[in-house]
Amino acid sequence: MMSFIVASADKCIGCHTCEVACAVVHSGTVSQTAQHYFPRLKVIRLSRISVPVMCRQCENAPCVAVCPVGALRKQGEEVEAINSRCIDCKSCVVACPFGAIEIVSQPSEGEGNPLIVKCDLCSGHASGPACVTVCPTDALTRVSAAELHRQQQEKQHSVAQRGRLNGLLLQEKLNYG
Repeated sequence: MMSFIVASADKCIGCHTCEVACAVVHSGTVSQTAQHYFPRLKVIRLSRISVPVMCRQCENAPCVAVCPVGALRKQGEEVEAINSRCIDCKSCVVACPFGAIEIVSQPSEGEGNPLIVKCDLCSGHASGPACVTVCPTDALTRVSAAELHRQQQEKQHSVAQRGRLNGLLLQEKLNYG
């Protein structure tokens, strides 16, 4: 079953707490420097709204399809990054429709492979995604594809009901107007 994190622009206050928590969880240390600060999501601010953007763990992920060396693969619920295979071609960055992948070269670290920076749903962390846990306004929620489908059906039903009511009111107005 596929799951991913949904962000609510209505609730997000743009505090970047989710970014910091993500970077800390993945680095293993609270002391962050600019050269080691790699959150797997980015808070985007547009005029009056802000919202975190992260990997949607696509079922048919374009980033996986385009990677020439298999550095990304669909593994269970997530699109998994395998840094040891990455050749820094950035094809995945271009293919991602959400702009949710970054490739960071680390020549100063002496590592031979770049770092693929993308949401991994904090796999391996018992408490789940750190961003969801720390969000002060509950703007982030981890949902399954089935739950998202259920919510979509509820909204469609609600809109259909309102449409029927509006149609009845319009018909009544035309008949008696």
